[in-house]
Amino acid sequence: MNEATSASPNKIQQTYFFSVIGIAIMLLFPLLPAPEPITPAGMTVIGLFIGLVFLWSLVDLLWPTFIAIVLFGTVAQDVFPDSFQNRGIYEAGMQSFGNWIVLFVLGCLILTVALHKVGTIRRIAFWFMTREFAKRGLWAFTFMFLLATLVVGCFVDVTPVQIFMLGIAYEIFEDLGYDKSDHWPRIVVVGVTFSAIISFVMTPISHPLPILFLGIMQDISGVPVNLLLYMLVGVPVGLVIFLLMFAWFRYFVKLDPQQFEKFDLAAIEAKRPGPMDSRERATNIICLIVLAAWIVPGFTLLVAPDSGINALMQQIGITAPLFVAISALALLYVDERPLLNLKEAFADLEWTPVVFLASVIMVAGCMGERTTGIPGFMEVNFIPLLEGLSPFAVVAGIAVLCCLITNIANNVAVGIIFIVAGTPLALSMGMNPILIGMAVCIGANLAYTIPPSFVPVGIAYASPWGGGAVTFRNGLAMTAISCIVMAVLLYPLSLLVFGR
Repeated sequence: MNEATSASPNKIQQTYFFSVIGIAIMLLFPLLPAPEPITPAGMTVIGLFIGLVFLWSLVDLLWPTFIAIVLFGTVAQDVFPDSFQNRGIYEAGMQSFGNWIVLFVLGCLILTVALHKVGTIRRIAFWFMTREFAKRGLWAFTFMFLLATLVVGCFVDVTPVQIFMLGIAYEIFEDLGYDKSDHWPRIVVVGVTFSAIISFVMTPISHPLPILFLGIMQDISGVPVNLLLYMLVGVPVGLVIFLLMFAWFRYFVKLDPQQFEKFDLAAIEAKRPGPMDSRERATNIICLIVLAAWIVPGFTLLVAPDSGINALMQQIGITAPLFVAISALALLYVDERPLLNLKEAFADLEWTPVVFLASVIMVAGCMGERTTGIPGFMEVNFIPLLEGLSPFAVVAGIAVLCCLITNIANNVAVGIIFIVAGTPLALSMGMNPILIGMAVCIGANLAYTIPPSFVPVGIAYASPWGGGAVTFRNGLAMTAISCIVMAVLLYPLSLLVFGR
C-alpha cells in the first residue's frame, strides 16, 4: 500500500479523507439498530470488519490493525464474558497478536528467510528448469519453470515466491534476448502468478489465509484440522487446475515462431547453483525435520488414532516444532557463523502479513462467537436458502461462489464471510464443517483477474514483462477452469479424506 517515503499533497489529502471515513465506520456503525439476534457487541465487530476492509483497500494494511484492537477492547468482555482477562484491551491483544495463527505465520516466514539466504529456494527452481524434459523445447521448459513455482509455492507464501520466480524469469528473458513486447515472457509472468496462487491453496504451510479460515472454522465448530489431511485434498485439486492451466497456455495461446528461435537452454544452465555447502545442508535438514513434524501427525491419525504417539503429536501441535527449529538455526554455528542470524532475519522479514493477520483474526474470529449474535443471524437468514440441497451441491456451490466473488472483491473478506456463514450451515445440516472449510479455503483464494482481489494479480499487472490485459484475459479462463474443477472434485475428495 503506502510504502513510499514521500507522497504528493493530493495523495496525502486522499489518505486523510479515506482514513476519516474508515474510522468513522468503525465508530458509528454500532449506533445503528441491531437486527435480531445480533447484539450491540456484534454490531461493533461488524463495524470493525467493514471499516478494516475499507481501510485495507484504500489506505493501508498495517496501522488500521492497532485502531481496531483499541476499539475492540471496548466490547471484548461482552464477546468473551468467560475470559480470564481483566481488561478489554488485554483480551483484544490476546485475540489478535496472541493468536496461534500469528505465531505460526511468523515462524514460517522466518524459516523462509533462512532457506532463501542459503540458496535452497533458488536451487529447487533451477533443478526443475534443467531436467532432461525441459530440454525438449520452449513449452517443455515453460512447464518445468511453472512447475518449479508450484512446488516452491507449496512451502513459501504466495507473494515472496512470485517475486522470487519472476526475478529469475526476468534474468532469463534478458539473457535470451527477449523484448518486453514479446508474448512468451508475458505468458511466463502470468503463468508464474497463477502457479503461485494455485500453490497457495494446495497446502496451508506458510500460507496465512487458509490457516486463518480454518482457524475461524475451528473456533466456531471445535473441529481441528490436520495439515496432511488438508493437503490430501488441496494438492490433487491444485494439480488438476495447474495442468489445465498449462493446457490452456499450450493449446489456446499462440506464439510467434520467433519466440522459439530465441530459446537457448545452455544459457540458463550456466546459472545453475553449484554444489550444496555445509550451511545449506544443515539448514535443509532442520527444515525437513519441521516438515516431518507437521506431516507425521496426519499419518498417526490415520493408522493409529488411539496410540500414545498420536496423542503426543497432537499435543505438540504444528507451532512448537517451528520455534524449536528457529532456535536450533540460531544456536547452531557452521563456519563460525550461526545458520540463522535472527536480527538479520527480522530485518529481512516481511512484517505486513503478521500485522495484517492480527486484526483479521481478532475480528473474524469474533464473528463466530454466539455472544455477537452473528452466527444466529446467519442461521436464520441464510440457511433456509439452501434447504433441500444435497451436501454435494452445497460444497460445490460455496466453492464456485467464493471463486467468482473473490475475482472482483478482496479474498480476505470473501473467505471470512463464507466461513462464518458456512460453518453453522454445515453443523445444522449434520455435515462435517471441514467440507465447507475446504471449499472456502480453496475457492476464496483462487483470484486471477483484477488487482483488488489478490496482491499477486496486482504485481502481474505492474510487471514490465507482463501487463493488465494479458493477465485479465487469461484470468477469466482460469476462473472458469477453477470453478469447474472445484465443482467436480472438492466434495468427493473432501468426503473421502475427512468423512461425513
